[in-house]
Amino acid sequence: MSGFEKNGSSDVAYQLEGLDPREKAERIAASFVPPTPEEERKVIQKLDRRLLPLVFVLYSLAVLDRSNLGNARLAGLTKSIDLSGNRYGLEAVPGSHVGLPTCILAVVVFFLLPDGITSARFLTERDKQIALHFVARNQRLDVGKQQGLRFREMLEGFKDPKSWIPGFCYFGCNVSYASLPLFVPTIISEMGKWSPAQSNGLSAPPYLLCFFYIITVCWLSDRFKMRGPFCALSATIGAIGFIILATATKTGARYFALFMAVQIFASVALLLAWTANIHATESKRAGGYVVLATIGQCGPLLGTNVFPDSEKPYFRKGMWISAAFCLLVAVLSLMLSTWLIFENRKMAREGVPEVEEYEDTSIARETGVHERHRYIW
Repeated sequence: MSGFEKNGSSDVAYQLEGLDPREKAERIAASFVPPTPEEERKVIQKLDRRLLPLVFVLYSLAVLDRSNLGNARLAGLTKSIDLSGNRYGLEAVPGSHVGLPTCILAVVVFFLLPDGITSARFLTERDKQIALHFVARNQRLDVGKQQGLRFREMLEGFKDPKSWIPGFCYFGCNVSYASLPLFVPTIISEMGKWSPAQSNGLSAPPYLLCFFYIITVCWLSDRFKMRGPFCALSATIGAIGFIILATATKTGARYFALFMAVQIFASVALLLAWTANIHATESKRAGGYVVLATIGQCGPLLGTNVFPDSEKPYFRKGMWISAAFCLLVAVLSLMLSTWLIFENRKMAREGVPEVEEYEDTSIARETGVHERHRYIW
């Protein structure tokens, strides 16, 4: 049964049998009743209520597993268990049980989190139609709700240079992003004579500001359909913060700089969304995310090793390296935005029509070309 049937009627599905792809797409588009703004709002709220809590808790636990080490280190973890040299990286298997709650939740989420709109059991057929309707504004959809990974498209995502630039941006973010949760409490403790509890408490306000900043920037990014400029802005703010941390010696100035440095987190959020916007199909997007994660997750290998104890109390080397990579993120983001703007204008000059909602994708898949996709830059 087609997902675009009017009011869920099976008559439309019966009428589509035996039609060629183009005529099938036309019939489906004609049978669909566009949603009202109120209907669309209710579906979005339903998706938010079911998906966001799961993703929020899962990601929070994943981050907590990492960031807690910074607080525990300040409280004497390394001395208590003689955690020095390579012992954390090579001999920490017996202590890996601390990540067990995250692993258990991952199994639960596997069963509760749907693979996509069409497999979401909490949505009615009409809800699925509406959800696919607003998703189709920015990506190509299969009219028959076909699912599954297409390896040729995934390879296209691997080979597309537009997948690699976000990957290097993510790498740059992670050089700074990965080190902050681990070393912010230690950096604060070196600013004054505070107890471990006070240092841990003082590390919270910068992240609280960052929370509201991320929500604001992501909302503006969606509102104006722009990713690169906001990603570059956040990375530049982070770079300024790291530069101040590398040059200032006054406690007030350094603490203020932390509020700026943590804004690099916003670039991470924007890059995750931007990668999805760049690619026209789910399979190609999957390839893009593989490139993003593979390159990006190499960043912590550098970021967590540029704050040695020998650099106390200012950790200037780590600050300068983090600032440099923040600026790299800003430059690459603007370069990618410029490229995508050029591609959109080129398609407009050549008269290439924009992707239509519910259009059939078989022809594009046979040729390997998705020429109608417009980029969010």
